[in-house]
Amino acid sequence: MSRTDPVAIVTGGSFGAGREIARALASRSYAVVVVYLRDQGEAEAAVEEILAANGTALAVRADVTDELDVERLFDETKAAFGDVDVVVHAAMRATSVVNQQAARQLRHGGAIVDVSSCHAITPDLAHQLRARDITVNGLAAGLEPPGADHHTAELIALLDHWRGRPGQ
Repeated sequence: MSRTDPVAIVTGGSFGAGREIARALASRSYAVVVVYLRDQGEAEAAVEEILAANGTALAVRADVTDELDVERLFDETKAAFGDVDVVVHAAMRATSVVNQQAARQLRHGGAIVDVSSCHAITPDLAHQLRARDITVNGLAAGLEPPGADHHTAELIALLDHWRGRPGQ
């Protein structure tokens, strides 16, 4: 992995929409951290899928409701891959804990995307991060279940645009 490859943390990355997003980001040269809480086997399987497709990934167990655990998650990510560029929050809880740590630790020009739809991203967070050129977005679930193909495609298109790679 070159130092120019972006680093993404995907909470809830071991199943459903989070897993799809982790695979899609890895296919676009992101080093991906798949965050799980309970099912280590599923997280390791998600990482194996990414590695089999020549991507870069690792699984990290973290309770996203625990501030110290989320801080450790960012520390382990930095130790493995370097500074974090993108946080995709696909876990169905603790948006504020993850966003607070992302606000402290994201690289200048990074991005936070919440696809969990359990809490709205506050305008205060977006305003606070504007000075560091960090993009904050939320994708609200519609009538279809989370993880429907168009939700993943929309997120990847959003991150491609953020990264300056429209249409890829």
